[in-house]
Amino acid sequence: MQTVGELFKKQRNAKSISIHKASRDLLIKERNLEQIEDGDWENLPEPPFTKGFIKNYANYLGLDADRILATYRREYDEARYPHKKLPIEAKKRLMLTPNKMAGLGFILLGIAFISYLIFHYLSIRSAPKLEVLTPADDLTTHIEIIQVRGVTEISATVAIDGEFVPVDQEGNFFYQIHLKEGRNVIEIISSKRLSPKSKVTKVVRLSR
Repeated sequence: MQTVGELFKKQRNAKSISIHKASRDLLIKERNLEQIEDGDWENLPEPPFTKGFIKNYANYLGLDADRILATYRREYDEARYPHKKLPIEAKKRLMLTPNKMAGLGFILLGIAFISYLIFHYLSIRSAPKLEVLTPADDLTTHIEIIQVRGVTEISATVAIDGEFVPVDQEGNFFYQIHLKEGRNVIEIISSKRLSPKSKVTKVVRLSR
């Protein structure tokens, strides 16, 4: 009776399939396929994995997988061929030791610190928020004195028509302007150190 390895090798040669091609198509290492064809059960992974290799290999070559597995069970003697416990060893290699945990902690702290620096840099380099609440856009009024009121960032400096205006602890500011007859252009600028300026322009018409 032919062995598992002989059946595989005969069928593979009949189909003119190389070990390399079979390995690539099945995603099984060439060494494992060679060990199966050589009957080198001692150096293969544990039986559940080896049986999976054999079943996939049989189906790939067009052989009866059940018959091949039955032949394998007759050949294989667990006491004689203790399979290497490769998956367990792989798990051991992946176990986190205290040193690895400490290293991972330092890496995470480093990532958090760098993220903070980037966020802080971007917040510094971004233009300050500026919202002008009054007056409304393209306002026409008969009142000569109006109030410019708005909100910005508490760290920002506000200038209205070139005049610096105080900002309170909540970022609010207000300023009174005497309008001249006709069209008035009011320029509100909010700025902070190392950042671009935010600018809002309001047009108010005084009609008496």
